[in-house]
Amino acid sequence: MPDPNVPPLPPKGEIVTEQALYNTEITLYRNTLAFGGMRNPTMIWSSMLRNDGSAIPMFREMEEKDEDVANALDTLKMNVKGRPHSVQPFDESSQAIEVANFIRAQLEGLKDFDLVLDNMLDAIGYGFSVGELIFDTSMGQASLLDVKDCPQELFLFANRFKPQIGPLQFLDQPYASDGTPVPESKFLIYSHRPRSRNRMGRPLLRSVFWPSWFKRNMIRLWMLYAEKGPGNVVVRYNDGANEAEKQLAATIAQAIRDGVATGVPRNFDYDKELLTAARVQDPAVYEHFYEAMQLNITRRILGETLTSFGAEKGKGTQALGEVHSDTLEKKAISLCMASAGVINDQLVRPLVLWNFGPAAPMPKWGYEIGQAEDLDKALNRDQTLQAMGLPMSQGYLYRKYSVPAPGPKDVLVERAQQPVTAVPDAGDVTFAELQARRSSRQRNQAVAEAQLVQLDKLLDGMQDEASKLLAKRTVEIVDAMGGAK
Repeated sequence: MPDPNVPPLPPKGEIVTEQALYNTEITLYRNTLAFGGMRNPTMIWSSMLRNDGSAIPMFREMEEKDEDVANALDTLKMNVKGRPHSVQPFDESSQAIEVANFIRAQLEGLKDFDLVLDNMLDAIGYGFSVGELIFDTSMGQASLLDVKDCPQELFLFANRFKPQIGPLQFLDQPYASDGTPVPESKFLIYSHRPRSRNRMGRPLLRSVFWPSWFKRNMIRLWMLYAEKGPGNVVVRYNDGANEAEKQLAATIAQAIRDGVATGVPRNFDYDKELLTAARVQDPAVYEHFYEAMQLNITRRILGETLTSFGAEKGKGTQALGEVHSDTLEKKAISLCMASAGVINDQLVRPLVLWNFGPAAPMPKWGYEIGQAEDLDKALNRDQTLQAMGLPMSQGYLYRKYSVPAPGPKDVLVERAQQPVTAVPDAGDVTFAELQARRSSRQRNQAVAEAQLVQLDKLLDGMQDEASKLLAKRTVEIVDAMGGAK
C-alpha cells in the first residue's frame, strides 16, 4: 500500500513537447512591438501589468536590445550562480550521508547544472521561470535525467483574468485563457518576490521598461539631430502641382540634403535660410538624459546606491564603489537563499521521498554565502566557546567552515607542529585537556603572584636591615674620629 506521506511518482516523458514550442514561436513570431517603431508604449505597459502572454516576448526583446538591461541582469545572475554550492547531510549518521551522496550524484549527473541555475534565475527579470523535470521511473523509483527550460508564456496559475494564485496550468497556445492542470512535481517553478500570492512574481524587466524606453527613444532623437546637422531643405511647388511634381520636389530636396552636386530646373525655388540655419540645441542635453536613464536601470536591477549623480560621476568614487558592492552582495545573498529554497523544496525533497521514504534524513542544498571576515569572527567565537567547555561536533565544524569530511580511503595530513589559530580538531584536543591547560595556567599565575609578594617582603626586610646597619656604622665612624682628636 503506498505511503500517504510520499507523493506519487511523476509521469514519464515530456509535457512541453517540441510541437508546443513550435506553436509558441509561430504565434509570437511577429510580436516585436516593444522597439519596432511604436511611439505610444501604453499598450505594451498594459500587457505587462496584466501578466499577459504578450508581455514575455516584450521582456525578451528588451533584454536583447538594451545592453544596459542585459548587462545588469547578467551581473546579478552571475553573482548568484557563480558562488560555490554543495549538498550537506542532515547529520553524521550513515543514512544521512548516503542520502546526501545520492542527491549530490543526481545533480552532478545533469548535463549542465550551471545552465539549470541560469535558466531558473530568469525569474529575476521575467517574474517567474519554469523548468520541466525529466525522470526515469522504470525501477519504481525516480532518477533525475534532465531539467529543460520552458517558455513562461505557456503557463498560467489560474484563468488569465483571475488572480494567479492556483496550481500550474499548461497552455496549448500562448494567448489561451485557460490551460490544462499539470502535476507540479514535474516542474521546477521559481517565482521572484511574489506579491499578494501572485505566482507570476514581480519581473524586474517591467520595472525598467520606462527608463529603457526613454533611453532608446533618446537614441532616436540623438540620431535625428546628427542626421539633420546640415539643416532642413524645403523645395516649393505650385498650388496646382500634380503628384509627379510633388514627388520631384521631394526628390530634389533629398538630393540637396544628401548630395554635393545636384541638377535642378531653371525655375527651381527653395528656402536657403532653413538650409543654412545653425542648430541651437545643445547635444549635451541628449547625452545627460541618456546617462540618467542608464543609471536608473542599473540602480533598479543591481540595487539602490547613492542618489547624487555628481558622486556617480567621480566625486566620492571609492565610497560609491563600496556602497555598490555592499548592495549587490545583499541582493545576491537574498537571491541565493530564495533559489536554494526552491531547489530544496521542489527537487531535493521529492527525490528523497521517492527513493528513501518520508523517514529519511533530509539533506540540504545551498550556496556558500559566508564572507572571509564573517568566518574569522565565527572562528574566534567558536574558539572561545570551546575554551569555556561547550561541546562541538566535527560535523558542525565541517559544515560551518566548508571543510569536506575525510572519506575512508583519504590520506590524512599530520597536524602542524607549530601552534595555529584554527579551531582544534575535536579528535586531537579534548575539552577536558583544554580545561586542564587553562587550570594549569591559572595555577602557574597564582604561584608567580605569591612569589612576587614574597620577593617584595624580602626586599622590604633587607632595606630595614641595611638602614640599621648603616646607622650603626655611621656612629662608630663618628666616635672613632672624636677619639683621634
